[in-house]
Amino acid sequence: MKKYMEAGRLTSQRGIKGELRFDCWCDSPEFLTGIKVFYFTPDGGEPHEIELYRASIPSVVFKGCNDRETSAKYVGKTVYFDRDDITLAEGQYFNDDLIGLPVFDHITGEQLGTLTAVDTTGFRALYTVEG
Repeated sequence: MKKYMEAGRLTSQRGIKGELRFDCWCDSPEFLTGIKVFYFTPDGGEPHEIELYRASIPSVVFKGCNDRETSAKYVGKTVYFDRDDITLAEGQYFNDDLIGLPVFDHITGEQLGTLTAVDTTGFRALYTVEG
């Protein structure tokens, strides 16, 4: 189980005060509201404290990154969040936690195989089952 989950990618600068547009890979940009730190490596390295997060745009400003010159180096970077910073409602799971679970036909109960991948594009999810 991964501790640090992909949140999305910083795509471009917005304005002159270090704000960066954010391509959110979660269910919605609102999902990340309340996150205080993004990480720049999948193992939780390079933590950057969030000064401002706008779910409505979506965009982010990192503490100490208040101009275009400083924020330019972050464009194109993937950011991660600590799964412990998010509380999921009962019955909700991270897609990564589903990988490796058996998949059953809901009518017959027959096992169809094992979930090997979940790929999301927009509002759709493609579940790959092998077996």
